[in-house]
Amino acid sequence: MNPKLPFYNRVALVTGAGRGIGKATSLHLAKLGASVICVARTQSEVESCATQAGPKALAVPCDITSPHSLQELIARTHERYKRLDYLIISSGIFHRGFLAKTPLSDFDNLFAVNVKAPLSLIQHTLPLLRENNGQIVIVNSSIIRAANTAERGLYASTQSALKSLTDALRDEINAEGVKVISIFPGTTATPRQETIHQALGKPYNPHLLLQPHDVAIALCNSLLLPPTAEATDIFIRPMHKFDTVA
Repeated sequence: MNPKLPFYNRVALVTGAGRGIGKATSLHLAKLGASVICVARTQSEVESCATQAGPKALAVPCDITSPHSLQELIARTHERYKRLDYLIISSGIFHRGFLAKTPLSDFDNLFAVNVKAPLSLIQHTLPLLRENNGQIVIVNSSIIRAANTAERGLYASTQSALKSLTDALRDEINAEGVKVISIFPGTTATPRQETIHQALGKPYNPHLLLQPHDVAIALCNSLLLPPTAEATDIFIRPMHKFDTVA
């Protein structure tokens, strides 16, 4: 590995690494020299990502909503690398439906995956991140700026909660040398977005959307700021403007 690469000798843990933005970020970090811990629920997807990321990568199938699984994840991270420099949370689930008809159990599940699980993962990884003046990146959603969130209210509420959590975390741990960054992508060409378009009966034109690699580049560049600077909220949107569906 080339020691001149910007992330040489750095270790990154990326959730949602099986596909979409998480996978693109894992591969871009690896290309720039990082050792990447690729985390996702589906074993075949996370193993494929780690294989593409190279011999320094580690595939860890993991349900981050499970405290036991998180403990195993941290143990494997420490055993293999002895350090952690970057935590990138790019996992989450989407929900569409009218608030008046949605079972509260759906909201419980959405909140557990999109808000509670990221906080739990942060709590588990902070000791390692503190040791290396690490950085935390939360991939959120530009839905927090949407003028109309009809049928997306539950999802939007979890993303707003996640932003509030991220902002508070920054206020609490910046003094310890840990940076906290939020990324807010617009509509991105991911498997989730294709499924949403299909469910709505709308044509899916991925070439007109943000690409996962676009988001990965912006994310990785934000990690390269000097110690005197911190990116906080990065909004990225497609050059082609259209009526969003998610």
